[in-house]
Amino acid sequence: MNRKFTRRNSCVLLSIFSILIYIIIHRKLYQQFQNQRFHQRLQADDSDFTSSFLHVDSTGNSQNTCVLPDYDIWHPDIKKVLTAKFPTNNCDKSFEPWTQLVNSTWHVVNQEAELCLARCIEQVRASREVILGKWMTPGYVDCEFLEAVCWEGGVEVYGYIHTQILPKTPAIPPLHKSPHPNVFFLMIDSLSTGMAKRSFPKFLEYFQSEFSGIQFPYVNTVGENSHPNGVSLWFGKSVEFGHKVTGEEIDADWNGVDKCGRYIDNETHLFNQFRDYGYTTLLTEDWLVELMDSYPFCKGFLNKPVDHMFRPFTAVYDIVGMDITRQHLEGHLCREIHEAAMEYWEQAMNAYRDRPLFAFSWLIDLAHEYPDGPVRFDDYLTQFFERNREILDDSFIFISGDHGIRVGDHITSEIGSFERNNPFLAISVPKKFRDDSKNGMLEVMRVNSNQLQTHFDTRATIVDIIMYQPETGFTDRNPLSIPDEKGHSLLRKQPKFPRTCATLPIPSQYCICQVKKTKVKDENLKMRLGQKVLDHVHMQLDKLNFTSICRKYKLKEVPSLIEYHYSTTWNTYEIEVKTHKPSEVHFQTMITYNPKTHTATVAKVVRMDRYGGTASCTTKYLDTPTCYCRIQGPLSYITNLFDWLY
Repeated sequence: MNRKFTRRNSCVLLSIFSILIYIIIHRKLYQQFQNQRFHQRLQADDSDFTSSFLHVDSTGNSQNTCVLPDYDIWHPDIKKVLTAKFPTNNCDKSFEPWTQLVNSTWHVVNQEAELCLARCIEQVRASREVILGKWMTPGYVDCEFLEAVCWEGGVEVYGYIHTQILPKTPAIPPLHKSPHPNVFFLMIDSLSTGMAKRSFPKFLEYFQSEFSGIQFPYVNTVGENSHPNGVSLWFGKSVEFGHKVTGEEIDADWNGVDKCGRYIDNETHLFNQFRDYGYTTLLTEDWLVELMDSYPFCKGFLNKPVDHMFRPFTAVYDIVGMDITRQHLEGHLCREIHEAAMEYWEQAMNAYRDRPLFAFSWLIDLAHEYPDGPVRFDDYLTQFFERNREILDDSFIFISGDHGIRVGDHITSEIGSFERNNPFLAISVPKKFRDDSKNGMLEVMRVNSNQLQTHFDTRATIVDIIMYQPETGFTDRNPLSIPDEKGHSLLRKQPKFPRTCATLPIPSQYCICQVKKTKVKDENLKMRLGQKVLDHVHMQLDKLNFTSICRKYKLKEVPSLIEYHYSTTWNTYEIEVKTHKPSEVHFQTMITYNPKTHTATVAKVVRMDRYGGTASCTTKYLDTPTCYCRIQGPLSYITNLFDWLY
């Protein structure tokens, strides 16, 4: 009886196992058939794509080939998004400040002012927090940031934030200025190469003719926004996982928790590298919300990484200042916050003529929301350089963007989408190094300016200036692999391997090398791929445990599906996806399809719409724009802050 039962059970189990094997094989074959059919339909429904670029690569050899972008910076697709609308339009050009701060003494210069008082602002370590001093009458002050306010009949009528540099005694004895020149880095957020050429005609001509400045028009971003690109510059680290155009993985050195959940003072970064070599250091960021080390709610630096920091100014202007003070840089008085930031840098240059200075100025608001925003900075920047010619002539100067405009109508065109990933870079060297017959520095830089570069190479250049070039009097042009650096100095000959998106640490979706493209027209396929993207987004949000706070997406349309011919053995597609209300978004990503394995890989999904605070509920550890928060508005921030505290 038991034997019969056992034999019967064995037969049943064997039958079930056979059925399962059959189902698995059948599903695999069906999936393979569907993938092959899918791939065939993609190929069959392609149509020619008329590129806005003059030259493209059609060899499919992305490993060894990079056709650098060549296009009309005044293309009609660009012209139609230029608005010439700036905060300073129709401003009051007759306005003069009512108060002054000179040599640590503040004065009231408007004789008609009824009552004016001022107070000092002191920073709490490296945080956004400040300590507000007591209101005081005109006289001596020993602070770098001073808020001055005037009242008439008890009503605020004037507010102004004054700055000054109070020189500090260095903890490390200062190096003799020669051979250690100043190093100045001016970062203009969202400034692409094309935007700079359109916006700075006067300054760029002046920079080239008077400073022998060299533009590097083929810089490629290594991440989506300011954070990953800033980290590559400051720390030499990558914080975005991705795939190269060859499919090779790019591992992130830090993930969101690594970077966000701890203080980063002990990491190697530009500021402590300069400090260790005896430099005085200054950091200016003109928007308190977006601080590179701690955005959005990260710990960042605990202690000030520099000798002078601009954060008390932005804390007063953005949050804790009097109402009238928080309005005075909105443009109606012909002054904006980037001008105040530049003044602070200028004060530092003049205060430290006796020792080398490293100043990093990050102007965030100038170009961030305006495709032609920097136009209003052209004359100012030219005059700034003319006014400080003597100091700047003895300095290394970097003028850079972190990325281009990332959202809005501008990026819906082929050129706008490209400019998003092509930040501006121009460099000038001290006057004594500009003679090619004696030094050869500019000659090598010109060669490198015609190659694909990244922020890692810019950082390697700065490290070279601090640590290696002084040993040879800045004459060494031989290639150098700097330990723990991913880039190669622009002051030297670079290694001879092809500089492509396959050989440099560039995720495929940001690659600016131009290849043949074809449009996919089949609407059914576009919708299937669009749903695949949304499924991927939902899966990523689920992995982050965000599904309870983020809305689900429902596919509305796929405005664009374009194949990029990086290879003859696999297929890469750029896709845009729009979703229905109430979670209405505009996504973009790259999908790589491998016909040998019949697998598809979805790259990082980015948003093309202006998402503002729609994703703010996710900022406890990292900003996740792919989330559309179930709760919108101030309550989203409040919920997030409670999560942060508890």
